Amino acid sequence: MNHYKVKNPRRNLEVEIAFTKAYRKARKKYASNKYQLEVECMKAQYPALLHPIEETDVLAGRHEFGPVGFGIQHQTGGFGFYIHEDEVVHELEHGTGSLKYREDLNEMLVFWKNENTDRFVMKNMPKHLQEALLSDAWEKVPMPAGPILRMAGCYLDFDKLVQIGLPGLEKEVEERLEEDGLAESQVQFLTASLDMLKLLKDILAYYEKQARELAEGAEGSRKKELLRLADALSQNQVAKPASYLEAVQLVWMYCLLGPIIDIGRCDVFFGDLYCHDIDNRVINEGEALQITMNFFRLIDHLDCETDGRVIVGGYGRRNPETGDRYSLHAIEACRRTRTVLPQFTLRFHKNTPKEVMQAAIRCIEEGTTYPLLYNDDVIVPGVEKTYGVSRELAEHYIMLGCGEYEFEHYSVATPSGSLNAGKILEIAMNGGHDPVGGWQIGPQTPKLTECKSFEEFYGYYLRHSRHYIEAEAEFEAYEYEITGTRHPFIMPSLLYDGCVAKAKALFEGGCEYLAGTPEYYGTVDAADGLCAIRKLVFEDKSMSAQTMMDALADNFTDYPRERKLMLDAPKYGADNSEADEMLVKLTDFFNQTTAEQAERVGLKSYLPVYINNAQNTTLAKWVGALPNGRKAGCAYANANNPESVVDTKGLTPMINSLLKPSHTDHAGMVQNFRFTKELLQSSKDKVIAAMKSYFDRGGSQAMITVVGKEDLKKAMETPEEYGDLIVRVGGFSAKFVTLEKDVQKEIYERASF
Repeated sequence: MNHYKVKNPRRNLEVEIAFTKAYRKARKKYASNKYQLEVECMKAQYPALLHPIEETDVLAGRHEFGPVGFGIQHQTGGFGFYIHEDEVVHELEHGTGSLKYREDLNEMLVFWKNENTDRFVMKNMPKHLQEALLSDAWEKVPMPAGPILRMAGCYLDFDKLVQIGLPGLEKEVEERLEEDGLAESQVQFLTASLDMLKLLKDILAYYEKQARELAEGAEGSRKKELLRLADALSQNQVAKPASYLEAVQLVWMYCLLGPIIDIGRCDVFFGDLYCHDIDNRVINEGEALQITMNFFRLIDHLDCETDGRVIVGGYGRRNPETGDRYSLHAIEACRRTRTVLPQFTLRFHKNTPKEVMQAAIRCIEEGTTYPLLYNDDVIVPGVEKTYGVSRELAEHYIMLGCGEYEFEHYSVATPSGSLNAGKILEIAMNGGHDPVGGWQIGPQTPKLTECKSFEEFYGYYLRHSRHYIEAEAEFEAYEYEITGTRHPFIMPSLLYDGCVAKAKALFEGGCEYLAGTPEYYGTVDAADGLCAIRKLVFEDKSMSAQTMMDALADNFTDYPRERKLMLDAPKYGADNSEADEMLVKLTDFFNQTTAEQAERVGLKSYLPVYINNAQNTTLAKWVGALPNGRKAGCAYANANNPESVVDTKGLTPMINSLLKPSHTDHAGMVQNFRFTKELLQSSKDKVIAAMKSYFDRGGSQAMITVVGKEDLKKAMETPEEYGDLIVRVGGFSAKFVTLEKDVQKEIYERASF
């Protein structure tokens, strides 16, 4: 669960107790109206979850989800109606409070045991999926594939919200409600939508009152700021935004009530009003930066790690001129703010203004890890081809927190499953037995020791992989369907194409393009392991299959020679054709096999994404030693990058390897680059030339960290002195000293240039 960055965190679970009582009451009253049930639950959470305007805020809106409530994914508390049982138990065991308070906690704990959405989804999952996808506790259970319970990555039409405001949105719903021929469920959805918009207005009024009360006790510039904020909150209740401040405040307040954590293409929906206010001297650039930096800090307060995307630039904007001006402004705000969030992202192409790229480079080289760079000249035609959509729609691609593509306010492609390619290799080598879990799982095939050729074993590995890919796809479709029966998610639905027009919520037919993006981990380790098996066992015959299996089971303790042979086997990332071709072959299989599932399970598309957040360490904990020489439990290679043990022989050979796998036949592939401060100081022009060559040759994306390796070492030794050191972990950025020790070690050991 998140540790929301609020000044005075709540000290008990009274809000959760009140929420539970409100839910139980509403469930009885609205047994056949899930829409109104959601409204009543949202009323129980807001404004109860909200925190006051802080001393330096020029925008209003902070919240703190607790261990029981309603959300969309764990970054917004949890999935649907959720409970974090361990936190409630901790409060019972260590908290204080009256006997009545403790009785309420016990009752709440028992009530939500079977009522929470996670349990509902897992309990009703078809038996064959339960057998393939053992548990949603993928952090603790060794699994080749696992379900992820959430509805992540909704990108709302905030441009529409800014263009028409709450009154315009209300009018649209009211007009649809007046049309003939609506079913009862459609009337319920639209009526509840109006109630939710009223709740949003009430929250705006709540903060307006607070801002005016604070202004009474303030002086000088602070009084002016608070009164300006109060006026913006007031205007948002009755009219569309007419200023930059009003636009940012409305978007942020809608996010809080969504609850939504990815923002989207800010230059599109903020650019016009920002330029208007600057050009007409409504505010100066310093005041605009104050608003934007406060906005970024409010996103950072969510502490949601892998999300919080703010995106600028790229093809498909309706306002490229004001958008580019806003992009420069937002990059400067990112440079000055220097926070972990938002995940500030620049989409660029051949016509991106030179000054925008220069500002981005300056921001990156100062160690922010931002902006993340996405090459539209590669990605847009790739999305057009891979998804089979028009150029116009392809230009509206957008990336989720870790890098999964979807289309803004048009598609939902929740990453609802993870595939552990390294674990599948371990299981395939053992004929379908997991030596770590101690159980038989998936297809039963001959063990590596029983195979007569590499091609035979590789076929069995693909068979195991296909088994889990098919299960993940079926789970994705199942999760959408069962979620739609339980949760309308009204606030996101209102700003998604098709939902109001159809009078249907997102997951009951409202979404125009329902898709999926399973996350793949350990792919590089699996490819390198396969390459080692082929070379050592079947080609060079320098090691028997039995000896390899014995060495892995022993975690190399008595097999140092064999481990060295495995470590010395060809590895992806050093421009080695043998190893690189194996990764290409494997990812091509994953891409094609995953894409084939969409039609079978009834999704618009189903495409893999090769990313890593901390799961290259988390999932790898439950994988034994592998034929690439990796020891049991050690981290996988991060995303599409080489293993940390690989001698890349420099930046150019590594780039040559990175460019070989397809950069388009999937839903995203993360590329991490880390440069030392010293290299940039001495060879900045060469580094920029190398990165330009990477993008010109088809590189789609880059996440760049600029940091001294010595700084990382010192930060592990004296963390209190390096609190502001930010690194890129894979799918997210983080303060280095806040990461788990094994993640710190993995980052430290990555190759740097």
